[in-house]
Amino acid sequence: MSSQSHPSDWPKWAQSIPSESGEYVLETGGTHVMAYYFTLLFSLACGPTYVGPLLVIWFFWGRSGRFLLTSHRLIWNPHIGKKVFIPREELRDLKIHIGTRLKTVKLRGARKLTMPFQWCYKELWGGLLLLQRWQPPAATASNPAFDIYPGELVSGARYQSGSVAVLGSTAHFLPEEPMANVAAQAGAAMAGLVLGVTYRTHRAQLPIFQALRLVARARPFQSELETLQRIVGGETLQGPPTKKSAAGKGSTRMTYVLGERQISFTVSEG
Repeated sequence: MSSQSHPSDWPKWAQSIPSESGEYVLETGGTHVMAYYFTLLFSLACGPTYVGPLLVIWFFWGRSGRFLLTSHRLIWNPHIGKKVFIPREELRDLKIHIGTRLKTVKLRGARKLTMPFQWCYKELWGGLLLLQRWQPPAATASNPAFDIYPGELVSGARYQSGSVAVLGSTAHFLPEEPMANVAAQAGAAMAGLVLGVTYRTHRAQLPIFQALRLVARARPFQSELETLQRIVGGETLQGPPTKKSAAGKGSTRMTYVLGERQISFTVSEG
């Protein structure tokens, strides 16, 4: 199948893989630089032998690879070995384990798969979680039914990123990750710097923006939007924004105020 038959966001390495009807890309990612660093470092440490460096190359570089998560399946392409294809129906019965130290996502159950050294392991983690609870609809319309913007929810020291779907005078905020306490995380990061320990947050990031792009082209879209919002725990905002402010040339920041909480997103004019 030629590359022209694939969506525009289909990665180059997967162009030879035939796409299924209505297949839509949710997340894609590649190998973290630490895989190359560890391969070189430990290969040099093994000395002039052949077996040691070959094992190191296989363990750090060969087992890593690239992934493509679509509305239909997970495709894993390791540097050494055959591609792995897991349909969406099988993904629902697998358990997800995360190894944050080596940025690894593992699937366990009837199928076993380990995907280490991933730049986008949080996005892969979140995409798998979403597919286990949500069945993406088929895109049946060429034009989207609503506009989508990256958004954020701020409540005191707590923060949550996501996307906002705007339908006329109604806006829907759908979070892509759990609520985080910014003050607590900043304090932990500062303490880590003092102690010489790198502090990182490890939260799954759901592909909400990509999911909403698919829902916007589904017919009927209302029920699909409600289902997705219910799964991720979103907010429905009625009426015009509480505040409007300039956000750079040709852009306006819209803000809804709900008690102590504020949901904001930026709209580009034209």
